[in-house]
Amino acid sequence: MARNTRSSAPVLKIAAAVLMMLVLISGALLYLQDQGGSTSTAGSAAPPSAPAAESEAPPPDQPQAAAEEPPAKADPAADRIAAIVALAGQGRIDTADFTVGRTSLGEVERKWQSADQTSANGSSTYAKYAAHATTIGYKNKVVTDLRSNDGSLAEIRYRDILDTLGEADSVNTYKDDTVNQLILGYDLPGGYTLRWVLPKPWAGEGDTAEENPPLDHISLVGRASKPAAAASGESPAAPQADGGTAATGTAPAAGAEAAADGPTPSSAAPAPAGDTADLLAKLTLDEKIGQMVIAGVEGTSLREEDRALIRDYGVSGVIFYADNIDSAAQTRTFVDEVQAANPNGELPLLVSVDQEGGRVARLKGVDKIPTAGAIGERGDAAYARSIGEQLGEQLLSQGFNLDYAPVLDVNSNPDNPVIGDRSFGADAALVSKLGIPVMQGLESKKVIPVVKHFPGHGDTSVDSHIALPVVDKSLEQLDKLELIPFRKAIAAQADVVMIAHILLPKLDKQFPSSLSPAVITDLLRGKLGFDGVIMTDDMTMGAIADNYGIGEAAVQSVAAGSDIVLVAHGAGNAIDTIEAIKQAVRSGQISESRIDESAARILALKKKYLK
Repeated sequence: MARNTRSSAPVLKIAAAVLMMLVLISGALLYLQDQGGSTSTAGSAAPPSAPAAESEAPPPDQPQAAAEEPPAKADPAADRIAAIVALAGQGRIDTADFTVGRTSLGEVERKWQSADQTSANGSSTYAKYAAHATTIGYKNKVVTDLRSNDGSLAEIRYRDILDTLGEADSVNTYKDDTVNQLILGYDLPGGYTLRWVLPKPWAGEGDTAEENPPLDHISLVGRASKPAAAASGESPAAPQADGGTAATGTAPAAGAEAAADGPTPSSAAPAPAGDTADLLAKLTLDEKIGQMVIAGVEGTSLREEDRALIRDYGVSGVIFYADNIDSAAQTRTFVDEVQAANPNGELPLLVSVDQEGGRVARLKGVDKIPTAGAIGERGDAAYARSIGEQLGEQLLSQGFNLDYAPVLDVNSNPDNPVIGDRSFGADAALVSKLGIPVMQGLESKKVIPVVKHFPGHGDTSVDSHIALPVVDKSLEQLDKLELIPFRKAIAAQADVVMIAHILLPKLDKQFPSSLSPAVITDLLRGKLGFDGVIMTDDMTMGAIADNYGIGEAAVQSVAAGSDIVLVAHGAGNAIDTIEAIKQAVRSGQISESRIDESAARILALKKKYLK
């Protein structure tokens, strides 16, 4: 009995405590209600008799709570425009996985087969692919214009473009029997121009289609730079196969003094010695000129057109790109086919490729090489040398004997669209410290390094694959930065220097560096004392192709002092180059002794590395 009494006492105490808490809570709620307070327990409903809640005005010293901003209204047209511009800044459109200034005709045809319709427009060809809602413009077998007429573009209207992008950088019109079009051009970073093509608006009552017309198509092209000395204004837009407008380039700056048949360089090559002199004496003029051209090949095995370039025109070598390379085994077989097509064992072929490391790496089935920028961050010359050796081993394993590397550009412009981490850095001393060991590592494996892009592509804001960059620096300014790595590489016995397609108006107002006697002969041969092989960057790049005919440019470059002309796309372009140089010699524009100078340098280079 006593045990039961003790056990019930705590229960009674707990019950009393709970009852007391309920009383206190009820009292508190009644008090708050009487005070008109608005606070309530979460989830509790107001008593039925409570009046409708009205907020009292805050006292004068209490700020009024800010009204909530309504959610932003979605703007699909503006979002679509922004997406188009972002992709265009990379040289692409959303209906085609190709890049302006970079993709070759061969790559397009491999992916999309034959076009539904083609048409010529001046020196360009336009191919229409209806299933892809895309028209592609080519020049020298490189994509120069990407156009989309996807039906969903009609959801974008004239005012959407102006409201989103603001005033256009250029405004043109095009009219024929079927269309009356307005063309709004917007210049983008990286050297591209995006054109919005739509029916020309005209005034009317209300928001009619004529006042605010829908977008018809877009056109993405490379932008041609306009130096101060260039003629003002643009060429009018030209019609295309689907009724749009074709890309038009601007002429290079007009210089008063220089002419296309400029002076023959006075800096002669050293006299060839021994076997080289004997071989040079045996070569015909055609054979010597053939040695001055490196040509592109198409496909992943040797085509008859490319075999003829090697067999019949005797080109000095070939260049491979990513679309020529599927695997290590396929590449080795392709290279062997190329070498077997050469009928002259005394003139071995230069089989070349861009294998820098990082984002410029063509080979398949090999270890990845870090970017030059990453090597620069490490700052170790011995490590840089080992990278050069590794590159050499990779190249030799697949049959290549010439590498377009290392890059000796000083990356002094953070907005540079083409160099960036391909450079070892923004400091000339660092670029020299690391670039030269990479060069020497390649040399140690008997692979020819090509240092590039003289006199320096690091301070450009335009990609020369697309348009002609202009660098407004004096020789004194170049001497303090851009020329330093090249001068040191020449002192370290560099064998080949590649010339960039850059206009330097304070050195030559008329010609880009790859065609300029002032840059090639006076600066590189004369001031820097380089007596090795000088070669151009690819002559089918937009910087040259948009401003010159391929043969015209080749002749001017040889007259200015180049030894090898690189023609990376189109067997026809390589043939045109060879024939133009032959004709220039026949006419006396270029002397045969000038051809002999280049041929002697090329033969000496091949003897050093390939025999």
